[in-house]
Amino acid sequence: MVETMKLAMGCDPAAYLFYRKLLERMRGEGYDIVDVGCESENEADGGKYAEIAEIVSNKVIKKECDYGILLCGTGQGMAMAANKIPGIRAVLCYDVLPAVLSKNDNNGNVLCTGAWFMEKKGIDFTLAMIHAWLFSDYTGTHEDGMRALSHLDCKRY
Repeated sequence: MVETMKLAMGCDPAAYLFYRKLLERMRGEGYDIVDVGCESENEADGGKYAEIAEIVSNKVIKKECDYGILLCGTGQGMAMAANKIPGIRAVLCYDVLPAVLSKNDNNGNVLCTGAWFMEKKGIDFTLAMIHAWLFSDYTGTHEDGMRALSHLDCKRY
C-alpha cells in the first residue's frame, strides 16, 4: 500500500519544475517521500545529478527507503550515476511497459526518467508509469542474470 511505502526522490535543476509538480501530486496521493532536492531550477548543475543520485541510491541500499525515483533532463545522467552504487539497479523509463518489465524481469530499485520527455506526456501519464513500476513485482524468472549483475558489483577494474 502507498501508506507503507517510503520513497527517496531527487532531481537536478533541469527537472526541477516538473519534479515539484510530480512530488506534490504523489504526496497528495499519500506517498511518504524523502525529498533530497535539488533546491531550485537556477542552481548551477556542475554534476548535481551525480550527487543527488548517490544520496537517493544510498537511502535505498541502506533500506531507509523502499525505492528511489530520480529525474533530470533526459534521465540518462541520473541512471548512469545511480548505477555506480553497488546494489542499485537503476532503470531508465519513459513509458509504462518498460517500467513494468524493468521490475518484473530485472528487479529495478531506482526509477529514472527525463523531465524534458515526460512533461510532454503529462503528469498523469508520468504518475501512471510510476505507479505501474512501484506496484509491479519481480517475477524471479531472470535469477541467473540477477546473480551475474550482483557479481559485477564486487568487481574492480
